[in-house]
Amino acid sequence: MIVDARQLPEGFVVNCDVCIIGAGAAGITLAHELLQSGQKVAVMESGGRKLERRTQDLYKGEVLDPARHGRLDMYRQRRFGGTTGVWGGRCAPFDDADFEVRSHVPHSGWPISKNNLDPYYVRAHTYCDLGAYAYTAQRALPDRPASFIPGFQSPAVRTDRLWRFSLPTDFAQAFGNDLRKSDATTVYLHANCLKICMQENGTVVSHVELASFPNKRFKAKARRYVLAAGGLEVTRLLLNSDDIHPNGIGNARDVLGRFYLSHITGDLGEVCFTPKGGQVIWDYEKSVDGVYCRRSIAIAEEKQRSDQLLNFRATLGHLPAADPQHRNGILSSMYLAKKYITHRIPPEYSRSLSAMEPLRHTALHLRNIGTDLKHVIGFSRRWTRERLLSKRKLPSVAFENRANTYTLHFDGEQSPNPASRVTLNGKRDALGNRTLCVDWRFNDLDVSSVIGSCQLISNALSYSGAGRMLFRPELMSDSIRTNCSVGSHHLGTTRMATSPSQGVVDENCRVHEIENLYISSSSVFPTSGVANPTLTIVALSIRLADRLRQIG
Repeated sequence: MIVDARQLPEGFVVNCDVCIIGAGAAGITLAHELLQSGQKVAVMESGGRKLERRTQDLYKGEVLDPARHGRLDMYRQRRFGGTTGVWGGRCAPFDDADFEVRSHVPHSGWPISKNNLDPYYVRAHTYCDLGAYAYTAQRALPDRPASFIPGFQSPAVRTDRLWRFSLPTDFAQAFGNDLRKSDATTVYLHANCLKICMQENGTVVSHVELASFPNKRFKAKARRYVLAAGGLEVTRLLLNSDDIHPNGIGNARDVLGRFYLSHITGDLGEVCFTPKGGQVIWDYEKSVDGVYCRRSIAIAEEKQRSDQLLNFRATLGHLPAADPQHRNGILSSMYLAKKYITHRIPPEYSRSLSAMEPLRHTALHLRNIGTDLKHVIGFSRRWTRERLLSKRKLPSVAFENRANTYTLHFDGEQSPNPASRVTLNGKRDALGNRTLCVDWRFNDLDVSSVIGSCQLISNALSYSGAGRMLFRPELMSDSIRTNCSVGSHHLGTTRMATSPSQGVVDENCRVHEIENLYISSSSVFPTSGVANPTLTIVALSIRLADRLRQIG
């Protein structure tokens, strides 16, 4: 069932077997997996069914470098379904190398392997409406060319890897009715978790304190607790719960909040292709099971190891939309529309289309639309048909460049850095909890790895005669450092490790040295890879649900 916590009496006590904090992708998946477990489950969701400004403002905090990191309340949504109500749907599993201990990547390695997670990735595909678990062109697009660049061959650079795209699935819409009909599972809306309260021995959670506006207090008691409120909010809750553990729960070794990761991302410049025997595949394609896919350029894992590089992947893009000198009406239309859709665009996808930069050159963009009206109308028809009116939506704008010149948009792995961290500051939110201060940092390795990967791609294109990259390597470092930005991927702050001196949770996502507290969040990722985190979050949530069923 679904209950509005604002209607509960003051001091009410919720009794259950499993208490889940948060009803986004992680919390809803976990609750749904436990529907037939025979356990009584309570899900505590801060928001309601729609976005509410007063609740959303609870996310506000401090960012030390706002030029590189988006506002904390901008790219997360505090409501039933969480950010799945506005996500882009891009998915891929982490690669084998992402889980490995790599000598050139300090603090790398997961206590589980890709093989451990593969069965859960398969099950996660059902939740995300992704079709078959197939991420190469040979498997997903068997009747299409393996490489999207005709004539391209390289043992170091792969062009057969795919991104797959969810509908995108809104988890509240997809699974909310199942939760509503359940007698054993209750979702409490407007239920804000304030604190995790420990027994005096400090090893067992006794209850959690909750509140709903206007400041109605109640609590929940369970045998087991799962924090599924998102990477930053899980960390904030642990840091604020400092009655028994002075530095916060899970922070006896000063690891909580450290190793804050996202992705190094941006545009690398242009690539001019000279394809042999066909055209470059620039558009989205549909797999044999009807799922949108996008081709990418990746560095082979063997080459990453031999050249001591981090993971890297790139797709074909377009010129920066913010610069009206492109004279493209479609790009200008996108740019002017950003005023209305910034809450849907993470800054790492497009800095110029996010809220991190103000709107500029409006008159010039309007001129572009007027002089390119034919193409704008044509694309608008496709966008209406395949995006606005379709259940499975065209993921983003893509169009052909007749000169075969495209921007290379990349996603690069960020290496774990203990100095990149989130802490509490002296400010408090409307419910009295201390807010976060974010100090996101990246390393020289993160930048040099992007440059090295770009050089490999450039060499492979030239060697095969399939194209050339138009860039100046000596300018790349400054460009990457200046233009990379993050906002919506919050990873690593409660990292998974076998030892409490190295991480906050163990291989089963249980908080070290706490008997009945678990975390289901991207915050447990020890490394970032290049993949968007949602698919792995869902896979880990399914795995945790199996664990909770097993131990009863």
